[in-house]
Amino acid sequence: MTTRRVGWLPDDLTSFVGRRDAIAQVKRLLSESRLVTLTGVAGVGKSRLACRVARDLRRAFPGGVWLVELAKVTESEQIAGVLAASLGLREQSSGPEDALTAHLAGRRTLLLLDGCEHLLDGCGPLVRQLLDAAPELRVLVTSRSPLGIAGEQMWPVPPMSVPRLDRQGNVVQRTVGAESLELFADRAAAMLPGFAVGPGNEALVVRLCQQLDGLPLAIELAAVWMRSLSVEEILDRLADRYRLLTTGDRSAAPHHRTLRAAVEWSFDLCSPVERALWARLSVFSGGFEMDAAEDVCVGDGVAAEEVFGGIAGLVDKSVLTREDRNDARARYRLLKTIREYGRERLGGGGRELALRRRHRDHYLMLAEHVDAEWLGPNQVEWLTRLRHERENLAAALDFCLTEPGEGQEGLRMAAALRFLWVADGSLRDGRRWLDGAARVAPEPTRERARALAVGGLVSGLQGDTRTARALLAEARATAEDTEARDVLASLAHTAGTVELLGNDQRAAVEQLDEALRGEELLRHDGMAVLSLPNRALLAVFAGDFERAVELCERCREICEEHGELSARSWAETVLGLVRWRQGDVAGAVALLHAALRVKRLFGDVMGIVTAVEVVAWVEASRGRAASAVRLLTAVEKLWQPLGAHLFGVEPYLSWHADAEARARQRLSAAELRSARLRGAAFGLDDAVRHALGEQQEAYSDARAPVALTPRERQVARLVAQGLSNRQIAEQLVIAKRTSDSHIEHILAKLGFTSRAQISAWVAEQSAE
Repeated sequence: MTTRRVGWLPDDLTSFVGRRDAIAQVKRLLSESRLVTLTGVAGVGKSRLACRVARDLRRAFPGGVWLVELAKVTESEQIAGVLAASLGLREQSSGPEDALTAHLAGRRTLLLLDGCEHLLDGCGPLVRQLLDAAPELRVLVTSRSPLGIAGEQMWPVPPMSVPRLDRQGNVVQRTVGAESLELFADRAAAMLPGFAVGPGNEALVVRLCQQLDGLPLAIELAAVWMRSLSVEEILDRLADRYRLLTTGDRSAAPHHRTLRAAVEWSFDLCSPVERALWARLSVFSGGFEMDAAEDVCVGDGVAAEEVFGGIAGLVDKSVLTREDRNDARARYRLLKTIREYGRERLGGGGRELALRRRHRDHYLMLAEHVDAEWLGPNQVEWLTRLRHERENLAAALDFCLTEPGEGQEGLRMAAALRFLWVADGSLRDGRRWLDGAARVAPEPTRERARALAVGGLVSGLQGDTRTARALLAEARATAEDTEARDVLASLAHTAGTVELLGNDQRAAVEQLDEALRGEELLRHDGMAVLSLPNRALLAVFAGDFERAVELCERCREICEEHGELSARSWAETVLGLVRWRQGDVAGAVALLHAALRVKRLFGDVMGIVTAVEVVAWVEASRGRAASAVRLLTAVEKLWQPLGAHLFGVEPYLSWHADAEARARQRLSAAELRSARLRGAAFGLDDAVRHALGEQQEAYSDARAPVALTPRERQVARLVAQGLSNRQIAEQLVIAKRTSDSHIEHILAKLGFTSRAQISAWVAEQSAE
């Protein structure tokens, strides 16, 4: 007697890595919906995830879990026959559809239809028919496009998350995004026994996974090269990823063997308009909005009314991803892998040059519009938009600096982005682009004069006042030669700020007093209005508190008129400083907290750390020594990427030293060390919350109601030694997943967000 097999799923030939959250979400969807479609870009791992979910659910489906591979099916009419054959059903005269409905009716079965994107017209109606006939049937589909039938629950499979790198190239929050690293380590070790991701190569592997968009297929193909190349050498060769990532699994379906084959499969499924848009959208970097696509991509066979439909079609086919944001402007993104294929299809030459110029023009107009409208109620939205477009702005600036004849536009754009450079704390980026534009466009023009002036301000804020003064002198000479009256009118504002930063208080007073006589510019330029709190600060240094308050109130009046917030927060910071110097601690705290809350809205790094520093001085003066040390230590660390500590302003540095000395007198050596360790572990958000009194004590000790288990304490000590999750697992002889879980529990129990905070906590426990 023979036994009919119940279900068919192939065994994994390689280990399944990560995706715990994805597995849980897909299982939940299958419990709520009878039809779930996993969509996603080529190489994202839809099939592998679906098979893993199906394998985990086998016990829930006594009628069997059946994998039906449709990639090689070429005609919709063949689907039912292939499905019937996969279930082991004999041919019947009534046809495979009837055989399927008869077999599935009354059975609790899970069908996994893998690779349906080229058969949507046939798959949709058949699945609908089977679901109607078999109430206990569940269907899990993988497809680059949804089936488009009633009751379908779509779930886009995301790329594997990748840890972030900070501006110094150090890994941020190693426990976040470790799946991609774990996959690369697993597959690389199969090629190069003994390979592991550790402190010596972790940042390189993160960069590699970032360049590969966290796509499992791309990561696995890159790992194959570990037989002959180092991680760094693979990174160097990724400029031509479609040539490098070609050695895949010969047993896989043709469009899963190489990265090119996977992406070409998607391209072949697109309409002519969608293909044209895919290629043209490749000029964008880091995403784009609909209006940008319409500005750049229309023409040469693509009508304006076709752009919206074409983008919708590319989203539907998982070529474009719509970013999940809470604001009202939809934003779309091409992964690097998809974008490079589109750029290849674009073909270079005059067509690509024209598109890149239109791309530059769009973002130049955006930059100049934000610059003109900055003094108004929409500053947070404008700055947020510029941040979202940072990669596109960089691409547009790069075009200006590398394409002959475009240098003047580069000067215009680099100068127009002055609020991004300053309010975002992106001084290094700003200086690089401003210096680069000045080099490629040396001709004396109004644009050059303005860019030199902005460059002077940026250099001054970095602490390089010598260069700043030289740039401002050249800006003045160029503005006079070109009769650029608007630039000349603004120079006193910038020069006064630079002299303030250079500690020449007499010259700063002269320049700013001259600047403040230009009432029109003061009331209509977002940078000029900052001369009021800057001049007020000089009055504080001189002990003229009445004059300082008068100037700050004048600034607040102008800001109130325009609905402006950024300059107002600087005025309130200076007013807080005044109240502190007058001994009004409560008044100082109220003003500084108000300023900090606004600066937090902007993400104004320089403004935040300045205000936090003043809060630290207030804390020290009222006897809260430990709190003051935490904040002072945090500010010192946070200021490092910005330039000279506290702008190099001597009164600031003196007050900082006084606060430190006062705090040291009140604390024992162990208490001082503990406070410094805590402050060193603060990120920007932690420092703000602490300064505002929002930071709950997350550090526990032996007497705390929430304590770590002995094993968790052991893991925490290994984290403090700099070991990775995998190294901890190896040392403790536990599974990597168990190590991950311990660290997640430690972070949750202590209320931390980073391994650095765990390390600081361990050090504090040792000190006590």
